[in-house]
Amino acid sequence: MSREEIARELGRVTTRLDTLALNRIDASVVEIIRAASQQIVDLTIDAQRPMNAALPAVGATALAAQLTIVTRDYLATTTTASEDAAVAEILTDLRRSLP
Repeated sequence: MSREEIARELGRVTTRLDTLALNRIDASVVEIIRAASQQIVDLTIDAQRPMNAALPAVGATALAAQLTIVTRDYLATTTTASEDAAVAEILTDLRRSLP
């Protein structure tokens, strides 16, 4: 999968989150999005970030922003095709799991 596919999937997920009623974003949805964001952070090479750095918990209205930031940080690094495929799969699976 290419970086363009990552950007496309990110757009699909954020559009879905932006149009999802807040009352449909319960704790399980927040955790699914946080876990996907954390997986992307874990794939992002950053010599200044501690190895076990965890994303801060954010509210439902900030989930799309947090996901966008971590994905753009990932895209700003040099990566392999297999890492790009993994991030695209994370985003695709996330989109499919949203209510």
